[in-house]
Amino acid sequence: MSIQYVKLSVVVSFLILGIGVLPAAANGSPGSTEWVEGSLLLAWGTPAPGETQFKAMVASLRLDDGSRVGLEIGEEHLSALGGPMAAYGRRVRIQVSADGGDLGSSIVRPLAIEAADGGAPGPDRAAGSYPYVSLMCKFSDIPLPSEGLSYFQNMYGNTYPGLDHYWRRQSYNMVNVVGSTAAGWFTLPHTQGYYEGLINGSSYSTMLSALYDDCTGAASGSVNVSSYAGVNLMFNDTFGPYAWGGWGGVTWEPPWGWHNVAVIGHEMGHAFGLPHSNNADGDSSPYDNPWDVMSDSWGYADHDSTYGTVGKHTITYHKDSLGWILAGRKAEVSTDGFHSFNIDHLTHAMTSNLHMVKVQIPGSTGFYTIEVRDQYGYDIGLAGFAVIIHEVNHGRQEPAWLVDVENVNNGADAGAMWLPGECFEDVPNEIIICVESVTTEGFTVGVGYGDWYMIFEDGFDSGTSTAWSAVLN
Repeated sequence: MSIQYVKLSVVVSFLILGIGVLPAAANGSPGSTEWVEGSLLLAWGTPAPGETQFKAMVASLRLDDGSRVGLEIGEEHLSALGGPMAAYGRRVRIQVSADGGDLGSSIVRPLAIEAADGGAPGPDRAAGSYPYVSLMCKFSDIPLPSEGLSYFQNMYGNTYPGLDHYWRRQSYNMVNVVGSTAAGWFTLPHTQGYYEGLINGSSYSTMLSALYDDCTGAASGSVNVSSYAGVNLMFNDTFGPYAWGGWGGVTWEPPWGWHNVAVIGHEMGHAFGLPHSNNADGDSSPYDNPWDVMSDSWGYADHDSTYGTVGKHTITYHKDSLGWILAGRKAEVSTDGFHSFNIDHLTHAMTSNLHMVKVQIPGSTGFYTIEVRDQYGYDIGLAGFAVIIHEVNHGRQEPAWLVDVENVNNGADAGAMWLPGECFEDVPNEIIICVESVTTEGFTVGVGYGDWYMIFEDGFDSGTSTAWSAVLN
């Protein structure tokens, strides 16, 4: 059986919004511009189950005096910096109008953005201890929940599904959160309605900034936030439809977030600089890749009686971007020929085989990633044991898109799970990826590249109804 895979060309329009205003510029001549420098802060929002699944992302420029400038930037700006992960936390320069034309609004859209001198790309190395503090903050008009300090302290445990255990497994023991703790409840100076009233259209940054400032301010007599690598802000009620993470180590969690450690893991992933991944359906939701905690946190996941839905692993592109996949555990294909690899499932930390194969798309900075997933450990709830392929394009808000050749709206179907005898073909780029056989902990995968990619055309056709090729043309 042959399945035709149609490559979607989707133009995604989005805004990334922030807060504040640029400091008053010197009066310039009409049409003149100036450059302002600072660190680029990004945060991503994640909706509760059942809420409208619109992507949400905010950006601001943190100036050297600690103030923040709200930004409206598009995918072209992120692409110019190498994608959202390279842009995250990076020292940048933005070009704005010096005659005040761009400065009268609380949201500034840069004329241009570029890396500043010394502005190394964003997170590509996450290792060592990252102690977090959970600050439990209550709205002045909302009663306290039943969960007390021990609930939030024990959330950082080093046994399943505690967050220290989780991040050690995610990072192959390169990252831990030893030294994490919790404090509170602290009373905020305003009501829930006050903070929700700070949402300005589609911009949540004013509210997020106020929640951060007021919660850390309320805790300042008890907690020195600067002594921790990150802060999880735990609130006793919702503040809009989203939980949030980013800003170089901050998450904002409503009760439905801190009742489910999958959400905490997802938002802490954003705090490490991870964006969402996606499928290729072209809709407004980046929360529909069931193989990634950084997309669909809820589906195909384990459940704990105390801490709710448990986070699965993130995808190999994200792990590699944070430096968690060592050189000996990955391979790259960028030369003509036939290449064969033994790839073990992503949760198998002690493997002597690969965790990742990267296949460069000729003439571009894009590539495919090949990984193996199995129903094991934090991945126990996944749909099955299979090879999973993502196509990565750093010009998108969600760089990694799941390759699914049957129904892009259901990433847990057979079209996303590649098994022995099945091949994915990118005909224009002369790439073919075929699953050859199953091994003890994974699969042997063959990649034909360039002049060699057609090698499988006849020899790999099993003639059965369960083995098929997907063709990208």
